[in-house]
Amino acid sequence: MRSVGITQHESAYGIRVVRNSAEPVPFHAGAPQLTSIEGVPLVFTDTFGEVETLILVPGTGPGSPSASTVVPEVNRYPQIVCGLQIQNFDNDYRQGEISRGYIVIGTLGCMVRLETGQIALLSNNHVIAGENKGLKSQDRILQPGSLHHNSTDQIATLSDFIDLQVSQPGATPRKGGILYNEIDAGLAQLDPSIQLTQGYLPFRKLISPGSSASAKLGDQVFKVGRTTGLTYGTVIDIATIVGPIPYPSGACWFRDSIVVEGLNGTQFSDKGDSGSAILRTNGEVIGILYAGNGQQTYVCPIDTVLNELKCKIA
Repeated sequence: MRSVGITQHESAYGIRVVRNSAEPVPFHAGAPQLTSIEGVPLVFTDTFGEVETLILVPGTGPGSPSASTVVPEVNRYPQIVCGLQIQNFDNDYRQGEISRGYIVIGTLGCMVRLETGQIALLSNNHVIAGENKGLKSQDRILQPGSLHHNSTDQIATLSDFIDLQVSQPGATPRKGGILYNEIDAGLAQLDPSIQLTQGYLPFRKLISPGSSASAKLGDQVFKVGRTTGLTYGTVIDIATIVGPIPYPSGACWFRDSIVVEGLNGTQFSDKGDSGSAILRTNGEVIGILYAGNGQQTYVCPIDTVLNELKCKIA
């Protein structure tokens, strides 16, 4: 099992169970598969990919972002917008990624306003805070990211994040030992001199992130990320338990997540899209993308993110 959540079933509701079919699980020979729990229908979905989060890419050469993709969000821009590629340069340096020729990158979700009135960018903890290793008020966030610090690429400084809780190996909902996360999120305060727009690259012609809203089953949504660019999808599950997700620091479990699938069988996200804001087509933000398996995309609910980080959509 990788996730369990509330889904639509015929004219009512049911429980969807997402299983990784590529991972063999022992079972009692001849045991019948459950079809319901206390009268609530069970819907099983098989996937062949493991849930993953961050992406490590070469800083230069054939495999580097600018050389290996046609998605424009990986490039450097004088004006900061949503969906662009970002990097925590200092954490990459401390962890030795820079010396190995690699950078950890993700996506700028959207702009938020802090209680102080200042503007910050919103993304994942694992994108801009190094899975709790980030140094607040010190770590420099670059756009699009580099093996070398360039002051012209520095757009923000890590300001806050919610700690990720790692569960002990082998922990399950049945056995216990799980420390549930509700969000994977962090903030970086933007430099006052940075030009920014709460919107996307102009050629996208998209509505800008506006207010926040709770996700509903069947919501039609879109996102812009540095790996797959603009994609459209549908909310298929809510109030979902997801795990274990193999973060580099250990296994993480989440609850109250939102699950999105791409329209008509298309891929909604891939590694590197982490941090992307998920919007309804009217501009309401419903969440922040934090993981996926190639078929299902997992999203933190935006209202929980904003409440925990004490901010609001700018």
